[in-house]
Amino acid sequence: MANAEAHSHEHHIVPTSTYIKTLLALFVLMVITVLVAGVNLPRIGFLSGTVVNQVIALAIALIKAFLVVTIFMGVKFGTKLIKLWASVGFIWVLLIFGILGDYTMRKYEPAPSWDSKADSALPRVTPEDPKMPDHNSTNVIIRQ
Repeated sequence: MANAEAHSHEHHIVPTSTYIKTLLALFVLMVITVLVAGVNLPRIGFLSGTVVNQVIALAIALIKAFLVVTIFMGVKFGTKLIKLWASVGFIWVLLIFGILGDYTMRKYEPAPSWDSKADSALPRVTPEDPKMPDHNSTNVIIRQ
């Protein structure tokens, strides 16, 4: 039979002051989120003020999520495998935001025969347009 002592897990005891400091930091970040949401931020480049507000709110939300996961959920005191999976989760969220950012910026991509205001990726050209591919050789349906 395997030694029971070899499989015992050591529990880390977190001081109450750490939980209180983390909770206060979460309250401060919540207040900052509410204050930033009430301010009309100026346009930065091609981003409107509301987009800037949303980016700031999402950044603060990620910081708050990081605090909750590391302190309250105990990842800070977990094994390397637990830290790896928690890190993969945060990287996955950042990847998703990157994909969404790419998707929203597609309308600014210059293409001569495409309409940036349309909901679809089909070309907005007439059949007589020289940029239009031969209808018999493609599966593109001309919009009416």
